[in-house]
Amino acid sequence: MIRFVITLPEPIAVPDGYTWHKTYGDPEPNGIGQFVHLVFMQSSGVSRQKGQLSAAIDCLHRIKGEESEGYIRDDDLIEAMYTTVIASTIEDRDQAVAGDYSSPQEIPIQYDPFNRCVDELSKFIRSYRASLEVLCVAPTYEQLGPVIPYEIGDLVPVCVDGIESGLMEPAWDSGGAFTLAHFNFLDLPAGVELGSSDEGRVEYFREMLERGNPLFLWKERFVEARNSIFREGRYGAAVTLSNTAAEVLLDGLLSLLYWESKEDPGASASVFAKGPLARRVKSNFAELLGGRWVLDGDGPVADWFNKCYTLRHRVVHGGYSPTRSEAEEALDAAFSLSLYCWDRLTEKRKIFPRTTLMVLAEEGLRKRGKWCNFMRDFSRDVAPIEPSWKESFVQWRDKMYSSLLSGA
Repeated sequence: MIRFVITLPEPIAVPDGYTWHKTYGDPEPNGIGQFVHLVFMQSSGVSRQKGQLSAAIDCLHRIKGEESEGYIRDDDLIEAMYTTVIASTIEDRDQAVAGDYSSPQEIPIQYDPFNRCVDELSKFIRSYRASLEVLCVAPTYEQLGPVIPYEIGDLVPVCVDGIESGLMEPAWDSGGAFTLAHFNFLDLPAGVELGSSDEGRVEYFREMLERGNPLFLWKERFVEARNSIFREGRYGAAVTLSNTAAEVLLDGLLSLLYWESKEDPGASASVFAKGPLARRVKSNFAELLGGRWVLDGDGPVADWFNKCYTLRHRVVHGGYSPTRSEAEEALDAAFSLSLYCWDRLTEKRKIFPRTTLMVLAEEGLRKRGKWCNFMRDFSRDVAPIEPSWKESFVQWRDKMYSSLLSGA
């Protein structure tokens, strides 16, 4: 027997001491089958709200050059609530099976007691919020911990007046704590610190965002997909976001290529109106960028179609719940597709120099060893005297979407 002490990422409104018990499959020969027994316990403590307000007041004093008071009245704030679940189950971890999986999250619940408890806990909360329409988070592996206390015990006979009753109860006698396979520390920032050399890049993306550049949106969806996997454990959402990123990238790039080719926005709208994206991939990209744009076999385009595009349809239309590995493969396929797009654009840089400079810029071409005399001269002599490419493209795109939405 093993029981885990799991504090939820946010409190839920169930009574203190509320219990939930579910069994799995048929009992084993010894009469004990797999089960999960949950006990919900409510406690109070120092709130994060208090910490946030303390930090704000501290910074207010610092910016004014004053000494920090470092004091907030407790009765001015809402008391913190925490829901901790004592999750008990059978300890039947199979180390040989565990070695077959790339991450602890992937081990099936029949082999891993912690994953079994998290799975049942998530199912309970999903059912609870659906039945009562409660706005709360369904916990995932990545949202818990990162350190989980546990206790191990044995089932011992229940004796009444010195006589065994035939019932069993757990006797807990040892314990410890283990670290989950993620680095989500709620009160520490993620990523590296912003440096002075990054400011120009941030400003460039800020301008892309302001102008509604679709290539900003593809990057944003891609980052959201990574966040869904590694910080939230929402694998279905990650697949959907990965494919959304790829679709935004492909249609955004195709729009840029038609804009630079001086195609009529109304005529180009008919291209985007003709069926799903997969059709445009097969019929439009090869003639503009060359390369291999087929949806079967191997290669980055086929990998995206098979590991991301079709999987997204299973998730959205079939209610499929992908594994962590499938979500990571979908994300990797979307990213590999983006690299393939940039490589093909690089090869066609002399045909589409404006798009190349808008998307990859000198930095991107230098990374690929493709900053040539033609691009240097074009950037120096032609680009400065032409009207703003970004504004021109926004106008072209708006006309194209107007035609598309009007059905003209």
